[in-house]
Amino acid sequence: MPRPDRHRRPTRRTALAMAAWSCVAHANPGLAAGNDSADAEAFRDEVIEILRSEYPDAVVTRPGHPDFIRSGPFVLNLGHLRQGVANLSDAERRTTILKIIGPHVAAKPPPSGTIEPFVRAATRLRIQLVPHEYREQAPELICRRFSEKLWVAYALDESNRYQLVTQPIFDAWGIDQAKLEKVAADNLEKESDGVEIRISPTGAKGHFASVADESGYAAARILLPAIMDQIRTGLRTTGMVVAVPTRNILIAWDPESEGRDRLARIVTDYVRKGPYRRSSELFHSSADGLRPLGLAELAQHGR
Repeated sequence: MPRPDRHRRPTRRTALAMAAWSCVAHANPGLAAGNDSADAEAFRDEVIEILRSEYPDAVVTRPGHPDFIRSGPFVLNLGHLRQGVANLSDAERRTTILKIIGPHVAAKPPPSGTIEPFVRAATRLRIQLVPHEYREQAPELICRRFSEKLWVAYALDESNRYQLVTQPIFDAWGIDQAKLEKVAADNLEKESDGVEIRISPTGAKGHFASVADESGYAAARILLPAIMDQIRTGLRTTGMVVAVPTRNILIAWDPESEGRDRLARIVTDYVRKGPYRRSSELFHSSADGLRPLGLAELAQHGR
């Protein structure tokens, strides 16, 4: 059985990758049950209550998607923070929430001059994939369409969360979107150096690969040609099927793999159960780039 190129002591990132790998390998998703949307909504309510108690004049609103709050020009993602405080006491949760989110809360939108200049923010930019409802519920996001269900967005990364770039921030920077995307993609590619790609046979014929971690950018690596090339090399194929069912996992396989319909069902199960759902869409990756699977290819995958 092919093995990862690097051997490390187990970490949370490695543990997540191994869990996803085992899940696909045994054709048993085993995903945790639960209503992630309800959990996210409850956490957002908690964050807003804490912020308003600490800053009574704060203007904090709900942009629609339960993983976000808005303060002035800032649309703040709470997903990382929700994970980070999950096992803390109430007092520790409050302290952490105020430390991470508090500095961005103001009684009124700050003037454009207070937005971090692009030259300082550039090193924190990462390219990101977001589901279509993010765009619908926060139309001020700077993004472009990737597929029927996904958009390419741009994140300002921090240790416990990331902030998506919005129109006021973009306008203050005075750059074009092509430059924004290049910097964000280059940064994620550098950060992805040494990423673990786990590969295993799908049966008598074919292989599958998974990239899974809690960085928040596993799915976004579908946008990095160098990473896609590494995965195709590992699968020993010039073309592969690839999917990004959640933010934290990317799955790919040889198009001729045994059990490809089973792999497609696993993708659907990941999207259904989450967390951090992205899309059940299947794409073909080759040196020519990415494209959605055609009708005949989808039929081969039981769709």
